[in-house]
Amino acid sequence: MNRRAARRIVVTVAVGLGVTALGGCGTSPATRLYTLAPVAESRGNPASPSDAIVIGVRSVTLPEELDRPEIVTRTGPNTVQLAEFDQWSAPLRDSVMRVIGQDLTVLLSGDRVAVYPWPPGTSVDRELVVQVTRFDGQLGGRCVLHAQWQMLTRRGARSVITGRSTLNDACGPDYAAFAAAQSRLLATLSAEIASAIHDARADVTAPRVETNSVPEDRPRVGE
Repeated sequence: MNRRAARRIVVTVAVGLGVTALGGCGTSPATRLYTLAPVAESRGNPASPSDAIVIGVRSVTLPEELDRPEIVTRTGPNTVQLAEFDQWSAPLRDSVMRVIGQDLTVLLSGDRVAVYPWPPGTSVDRELVVQVTRFDGQLGGRCVLHAQWQMLTRRGARSVITGRSTLNDACGPDYAAFAAAQSRLLATLSAEIASAIHDARADVTAPRVETNSVPEDRPRVGE
């Protein structure tokens, strides 16, 4: 074999190895999908049939930078990271609405909870509107949920219950633990909303206490 033929063989092998290497580098990792899940536990004291109402989860708003497929985590006070291969299995806003509705169904035993759009034939008595201003966290650090919420009359004309929740929970080192922590935060938010509904119902149904005060125009004993 002469020198020129040997050189051709070397070049051919090198090109083949280069193509193989490029093909290997072009293989992307599989995308991992995560979901939020209801984790609230029943706290008893179900509503009586006469007090039961239909509560509709009307809307949930999220910061625009969070409502995306990629899971967003904080890496510093002013920096975030998008997880290219760790994503939510459904739109985050829809998942938050669904989980709040499922958690409230457990917490408000006796009442009926529906998520917008309502099922055909459903007439709601109260509508829940939730504005989430922060819903993120740092892997290995804390997960945070800040939200303002209000319960409106059926036509949304008047607020009957309002509240603000500032919550945080420990977050594990990976995205599965992150999703679990976010689920726990939504359960805590739902518990605060349910507690406010219970308190409002108690205020309405509490018996009126009569006092024994003496009218000003009635003479007192000894006068």
